[in-house]
Amino acid sequence: MTQSPDAEVVLPAATAAGDGVVLRAATTADLAALDRLPGLSASTRRGLARQLARATADARGDTVVVVATRAGVLLGAALGLLQVDDGHVVDLAVAPAARRSGTGRALLGALTDELRTRGARAITLEVRAGNLPALALYRGEGFEVEGRRPGYYPDGEDALLLWQRGRGGTRDGGTHRDHPDATARDIVTRGG
Repeated sequence: MTQSPDAEVVLPAATAAGDGVVLRAATTADLAALDRLPGLSASTRRGLARQLARATADARGDTVVVVATRAGVLLGAALGLLQVDDGHVVDLAVAPAARRSGTGRALLGALTDELRTRGARAITLEVRAGNLPALALYRGEGFEVEGRRPGYYPDGEDALLLWQRGRGGTRDGGTHRDHPDATARDIVTRGG
């Protein structure tokens, strides 16, 4: 991340995501809007102030929080951690009005790029086995299912464990050729 003249931390590769959407590192001023963002997990909400403080205290540290805004309105956020040389996508949430607009893909790309810049060789995440839109997004960005965590979520739903080992995916010219929605359905129906 680089420092802009007005002291806002900007992501160099993803400053503008199209349609007036700006991707940037979150600041403490974003806390209230982040806390109201639908789709963030309960565990993320509980630790949000702490994670945001860590991310803003050290722009090269192990915690990354990226937000997408349009005209000053928060559209989504992505949170990640660097753990030794692996990145972990902790949470990705997009406001309902901004879904299916490319905002989630842009956030995920900015987050994974920043984690790699900080030293991540591979990136992992967990996703609900039945969350087909999220699975399609992750598959399109080069994530592959490598495991399952039975009963991972409080309601008993399994989590699929996904890894992005290279920089592949449809975003940057990777070789994933399957239609992402069909692939996500196959993952769920065949059990990963």
